[in-house]
Parts: sequence; structure tokens; C-alpha cells
Amino acid sequence: MSNPLDQPLENDLSAELQERKTGVGKTTVVLGVAVLAIVAFVGGVFVQKSFGAGETPTRQTASGRQFPGGGTPPSGVNRQGGGQFGRGTVGTIDHVDGTTVYVKTQNGQVVKVSTSDATKVEISSEGKLADLKAGQQVVVQGQAGSDGTVTGQTITQRPATG
Repeated sequence: MSNPLDQPLENDLSAELQERKTGVGKTTVVLGVAVLAIVAFVGGVFVQKSFGAGETPTRQTASGRQFPGGGTPPSGVNRQGGGQFGRGTVGTIDHVDGTTVYVKTQNGQVVKVSTSDATKVEISSEGKLADLKAGQQVVVQGQAGSDGTVTGQTITQRPATG
């Protein structure tokens, strides 16, 4: 019997190892794309952190609650911010002084609302200024002046929320 190690190999392993393959393999391409995607994602996170908005805008509903996101404010009202709108405000009655109603918005700002005989007050049905009490939820529609005072055209009481 002869020793199998003395026999020549059919396929010369050292010749195969010396042979160089040209081009890029599939695994290299896949790993390169994955690394590029991760770098792009992390870069986007840092850009958003540096230049993005600090807070999500909020919207106030007629009941005075805040909900994140956009959307439209109560009908007939233009959004400005802080519960105060271009054509009115939303909040809780702080107090009523004669023909002036003071409405506290969700962010704590008190908005002075001037009224006249033409101001319509609605409390599930039409009411009067004397029907408005502190703590009630209201929607005020009217024109905001440069000093922040709203000239009330309509004050609508909303049901209490709990």
C-alpha cells in the first residue's frame, strides 16, 4: 500500500490561492449600502436636532383642550397661537367686568374681550353678558386689535368638560 500523502493533488490548492479575483463581491456591495444608509440616518437625526422645530405646534379646541398637531381651529377662526386667534380666542372665563370679559387661554394668558350691544352671547341658546360666569368654557369670535384686545362679535359658552 502506498501512502495517500505521497500522491499528487488533483487540484493544486496553492495555485487557487494565488489566483486573484477581480471586481467587488455582492457581500461588499450590500455592506457598503448598509453603512451608507446608517450614516445618512444618523446625519439626518443630527440635522433635525440642530435645525428642526423645538416643539410640535398645538391646536386649541372650543373646549379649551390642547391637542398636538395641526388642523384647523374652530370654524370662522384664524389660527395665530396661544389660544388667541386672528378673529377671536378660546379659553375659560376668568371674570366679567361690566361689558368686558376676561378669557384665560390654555397657556395661561388672559385676553381682554370688549363687548357692545351688538355682541351676541350664546349659552346653548342666546343669552346675555350677565349669563357668563367665571370658570365657564367659551369661544370668542371677533377682531383682535394691535394691543391684544378682542372686539367680541360672538361669545359661545361650551359645555363643561371633565
